[in-house]
Amino acid sequence: MFFVRPYREEDAAACGDCLYEGFFSCPVEGKDWILLRDYAQVLIEKCNFTYVAETEDHQVVGFICGKYAKTFRKALAGRYETPKHYGLWCKMFLKFYLKRYKMSAPFQKEFDAFFRQLRERDQETFGACDLELVALASKRNYRKGLGTALVSQFLDRGKGDGAACVRLFTNTLASWEFYEKRGFQKVAEKPFRDGSGARSIVYEYDLTSAAEKQGGAETRHPAGNLP
Repeated sequence: MFFVRPYREEDAAACGDCLYEGFFSCPVEGKDWILLRDYAQVLIEKCNFTYVAETEDHQVVGFICGKYAKTFRKALAGRYETPKHYGLWCKMFLKFYLKRYKMSAPFQKEFDAFFRQLRERDQETFGACDLELVALASKRNYRKGLGTALVSQFLDRGKGDGAACVRLFTNTLASWEFYEKRGFQKVAEKPFRDGSGARSIVYEYDLTSAAEKQGGAETRHPAGNLP
């Protein structure tokens, strides 16, 4: 069993673990974990809100984070539920670009590929939305129902804040089928610039349409409860 709650600062390392199990497959060493923790913390602090899934024995086994567009509501776009540690941001970026994390060779290779995939995102392809689902990651042994619970909480939060359109960026190397099964629709697709044959994909979820299908009734799953 697990429950969903808002992210806390002390969850950073555990979210780094989830990030690893969600996007990487190679063995990792001590310094690799440092990068994962720092990256997860900076990623989350750049978002307006984040939820985590926590087990009964207080293990964080998944997280989801979102960012509002300034064109939607400036008040929401400028509100961050997690304090920003700008010193950590600068330190992480400097260490990364100067290659001072000293990552193990297998992890360095996978992280470089991961980072290149992220850089394929461009605003023209991504388009406009009220709320972006920036990241969703979980530990492998807890995936049954966990992703659905986190996405449900995320969509309920967006709906409660008045958002009508949610978008996310993924690619053909990822498990994009998960989102299609949960009502997301593909709205854009573009080949990677590196000629690898992989493709960037943008998915959209229409919260207005979902509300209409429910007869206008708002169904909510407060943090701490599972659907």
